[in-house]
Amino acid sequence: DTANAPSHLEALAAINTTEHKGVVIYPRGTDEMPPETQEIMPHPKGIELGMLLQMLKDAEHEHKNPTIVSFLSDRFSKVSPATASKLCQDAKIPVRTRVGDIDHAQAEALFKAMQETKLPNPPTNCLAPIGVKTMLAGMVKGVQAEFYTASTRTPTVYRGRPFLIEAAIAFGGNLPADGSARVIRFANRVPLLYQQSACSAFKAVTETAWKNYGLSQPRGAAPIGPLVVMIHMASVWVPFTSESKEAIADYDEIRKEMKLALQECGRKLGQYVRRRQRMKREGEKRDVFERYIGEIAKACNAITGSDAKQIYDALLEQARARTEIADAQLDEEGRFIKDEGGRLAKQDDVVIIGENGKPIIVEDAPVATKPKSDAPNTKKKAPAKKKVVKKIIKRRSTSGLFDD
Repeated sequence: DTANAPSHLEALAAINTTEHKGVVIYPRGTDEMPPETQEIMPHPKGIELGMLLQMLKDAEHEHKNPTIVSFLSDRFSKVSPATASKLCQDAKIPVRTRVGDIDHAQAEALFKAMQETKLPNPPTNCLAPIGVKTMLAGMVKGVQAEFYTASTRTPTVYRGRPFLIEAAIAFGGNLPADGSARVIRFANRVPLLYQQSACSAFKAVTETAWKNYGLSQPRGAAPIGPLVVMIHMASVWVPFTSESKEAIADYDEIRKEMKLALQECGRKLGQYVRRRQRMKREGEKRDVFERYIGEIAKACNAITGSDAKQIYDALLEQARARTEIADAQLDEEGRFIKDEGGRLAKQDDVVIIGENGKPIIVEDAPVATKPKSDAPNTKKKAPAKKKVVKKIIKRRSTSGLFDD
């Protein structure tokens, strides 16, 4: 798992490992490099009192004992000189006070003012998301399924720390259909292999209503079926449950974003599962039609004297037209045989594998345009109709309550 898990996510990595079966090679899935991240200053909402005391001590020696306003505006993100002055005013600290003269009680008052003052969120260009295309390339490379989709949420903030959640799922194919879904967890592109039940990512999977997307799910557990779920959290500070960094701590903001990302993927999965079920129903309906068309053609021939073969061909054509979707059918085990993908295959965040083992690529048909005529347009435009506005005057009745 240590070598296999990164191959699902890191499509840029080419991994060679020696196992009991010999040398296993995980090839690179894409050559497109992600954009570089930008360094940001800490946000006042994302520090602790001990960190503030250490920053004050460092600033006293490194920057020749600056004023408290200069310290706040230079060392923190989204803190302007005006905001720094307001923080000092709330903490009852003179704005010209040097950082070396700040005692422990004043530092506590300043820290309390930081937590109580409403400040802008920190910038999010410091995050390194994997991206939908790279996640799909990694999943297609590492998981043998027939349907893939991924989602990247917009960056958000918890306790002054920016973070971003990404999710991807793989369904069907050669995945086992009688067991629980496999959950793959990542934090800043590093796989988390232990303490799955204590991780916020696994709790988000169990709290998602997978029954809405066509899968069975026991209460309080992961869904049952041929499904692989991958969740990635990118943040400047990932809240782990312990120093071993094996599971993500359960914060409401983080779990909410994880559930929203899973729901985006689940909606596309639900479309695909319902389409599979419809294909199977239409195929069974066609089998019934073809089973009795011959008898119906003979009965019509006996009653009307019409050609039985013509009646048979006409009824067969009607049956195929009514069950057209059955041409993209599944095999006896319900596995994928042939499909043109429909609208789902046209989306950038969805990959559907065809019967040849390659992703389906659907090209949009060109839009037909009318040829331009060289002759001058002599057709006169019809005069615009005048709008008629009718005034409705409501008269108040004079008869009623006050009549004698």
